[in-house]
Amino acid sequence: MNSRLIRAGVAALLLISAPALAQVAPPLGTSEQFGTISAAGLVGQAGNGALIAGSVGSNTAISNFPPSDVVPAPGRRVFPVADPVVASALNDANTAFNFLQAQGPGTVLADNLATVGPLTSGIFSTTTGAADLPAGAVLVLNGPGIFVFNVDSLTANVLSSVAGTANPCNVFFSVQSSATLNGNNFFGTVIALASVTIGDIVGPLVGTNLQGRAVGLTGAVTLAGDGGTTVGGCSAGALALAGTRIPTLSEWAMILLAMLMAGAGIVAMRRKGAKL
Repeated sequence: MNSRLIRAGVAALLLISAPALAQVAPPLGTSEQFGTISAAGLVGQAGNGALIAGSVGSNTAISNFPPSDVVPAPGRRVFPVADPVVASALNDANTAFNFLQAQGPGTVLADNLATVGPLTSGIFSTTTGAADLPAGAVLVLNGPGIFVFNVDSLTANVLSSVAGTANPCNVFFSVQSSATLNGNNFFGTVIALASVTIGDIVGPLVGTNLQGRAVGLTGAVTLAGDGGTTVGGCSAGALALAGTRIPTLSEWAMILLAMLMAGAGIVAMRRKGAKL
């Protein structure tokens, strides 16, 4: 076994041991502290208002704060319009959006999410990209790990919900256009290239519960209705497992590695013998 063969074997080993791209939480940077953040307007609920468990901010106008407000906690606040921290957070959120998109379509699901599930962690997209959770439907996300949904648009209709044992802070939706969340309960950080609208369920003072964040990268975040909506739970000390997956070797890769190491040892011994 000569050195050229060893190099070829090493290259083969790298190909065998390289894992398929796994779902990875994005680096959120300064956007991590926000419950809602937008580039072009933030509209809180009127009436009794909405409660946001995280900071809020916008590069343009902010309205209905109060009666909408942030849940009191150290570091949380309603940032002034066009605050430098808001600009930095939007830039970091855009980086997170691109990071999610780069992970690809993954498993392709039906557009109608009522026909899907329960799901365990992974990367997901839908057939045409128009992800839709019909009225009254439930999408179940179970288990540990990261859930990444890369879709063109996202709609959660009235009385729909996301449920299961998944940690909402480990669920991410990157939306190429806009997201509309009108259901009872929704999991995850929703980063929309355009806008996010969070609306009433049914009736007065009955809002949607978003366990995560709402980010509008170029458009507005609108909390429609007259009160009762809650957003947050992932803004302070988020539990998402950000970072890079560490590759592991398969059984065959381990066998090949052992063969290569043995071959390298033989070559070394022959060279030493030749010198003697």
